[in-house]
Amino acid sequence: MKLVLKRVLVCTALLACTSCSDGRSGINPGDKAPNVKGVDEDNGPVALWDVKGDLFLLNFWATWCAPCMEELPALQSLHTKFQARGVQVVGIAVDDTVENVKEAVRRYGITYPIIIDNNAQSKRAYQVKGFPESFVLDGEHRVMVVTDPADGTPQTRLWGPREWDSPRVGALVNSLLK
Repeated sequence: MKLVLKRVLVCTALLACTSCSDGRSGINPGDKAPNVKGVDEDNGPVALWDVKGDLFLLNFWATWCAPCMEELPALQSLHTKFQARGVQVVGIAVDDTVENVKEAVRRYGITYPIIIDNNAQSKRAYQVKGFPESFVLDGEHRVMVVTDPADGTPQTRLWGPREWDSPRVGALVNSLLK
């Protein structure tokens, strides 16, 4: 039932999206998200599609990005609060080193999956314009339209930092899980 409702929401968003027309490009609602591949903090191979869940928050970041580092504790809080309900926060570290990412993970106590993309393939595939930038995916790794907790507008990508541990984000996640 949840999967059917999520598909209805994605389809409704597709119909309502005025920027989605023939000749569209980039990451669009309902698209299967590109499978990000890279390494984890131990330099072992890891891929997005290997991570299982009902809802995903992909967060593109880098250790040299001050706003990215500032939002890491809130992302960890979101992960801790909703992981048992099938929500997966996945950090995608781009333009960075394994050593820098490993230090940030240790310093901030990050327990959610991190994919380190040293080749910036994910950045190109998702057409990431800056850091941090986030996407919400359903359980089948399809891009969703969500209400931006910062300004209440429907978005497929969330540019800039967010208060991921705020009541607004909690309400958004709860609504997406129903």
